[in-house]
Amino acid sequence: MTETWVEPRGPHLPDRLMRIPLGTWPFLALTAAAGYEVWDALRMTVFDHPLDVWWAVVGSVRHIVAPLIGAALFYRHPSARLVFPALTVGVALFGLTTVAAALRAPVMDGIGASDMAYDAALLAGTGYTLVEALFMVFAITYLANGLGAARRWQDGSPARGAQALLVVAALAASAVTGWFAWSSGSNQAVLLIAGVTAFTLTNLAWAYLGWTGYRGWAAGEEPRLGWGLIALAGIGYVAVNALYTFLSAVVWVIGPTDGPIPVVYEVGQLLGVALAAFWICILAAFVIGLPAEDQDEDVEGRGMQDEGTPQPV
Repeated sequence: MTETWVEPRGPHLPDRLMRIPLGTWPFLALTAAAGYEVWDALRMTVFDHPLDVWWAVVGSVRHIVAPLIGAALFYRHPSARLVFPALTVGVALFGLTTVAAALRAPVMDGIGASDMAYDAALLAGTGYTLVEALFMVFAITYLANGLGAARRWQDGSPARGAQALLVVAALAASAVTGWFAWSSGSNQAVLLIAGVTAFTLTNLAWAYLGWTGYRGWAAGEEPRLGWGLIALAGIGYVAVNALYTFLSAVVWVIGPTDGPIPVVYEVGQLLGVALAAFWICILAAFVIGLPAEDQDEDVEGRGMQDEGTPQPV
């Protein structure tokens, strides 16, 4: 009896690594770089209280989680570039927000060390902040648009009242913030307009994402928990901004004090934790497989639907 000879495998990476989709690796590399930057900043900073370390970590959650969303998307959907093009653009822009945040300190240091006049340097710094905000706005908008395009079931009741309430809350928070800035006697109209515009667009983008998630959850899209987490993140972000604006109004009414108002300060810190939790909710939604992918979908990403199958929204 002749034994079958099997050619041995050459040098190769572990099979577990080889099974990770190729599109996941750039986002994992960016996450590792962001995590190292946060760790290095914490290591080089002298904190007065151990709790200050916690708040520093909470403030860094967004920069670490943002690229992980892209890693989760490509891990669960290796062909996302073809099947979900808008989602791919959205997660790529999330990665760019992390890059922009990492470059912020050297850019600002360069502006401060330049020979520019004070007003010009102030405008340059505001311009970079506006670019960061636009990256985030487009990332959230593409994410919401991509999720809407991936839906497979029609809406039930439109719930226009909830949609209107979201928009009103987003615009009201922006209007009150602009009023505070104007009342403070700011003589930089360009800075005021840029700041309020960025704040308004960001609020509206989060409202759009929350509304998209709510529609998918209400229509029974799968995974339903994932759509619910997206709705929680988007709607929660708008609600937190509205609440923070209300607290700012309370401080403005009370007037100047010798230090931070205890209740307002503590609630403000808790709201920061909530914002970090919303980012984790978005990541968790994609980790569990959001959005569901049709089993009969071909490699070009075109849905091959049988007669009687509900049409995409």
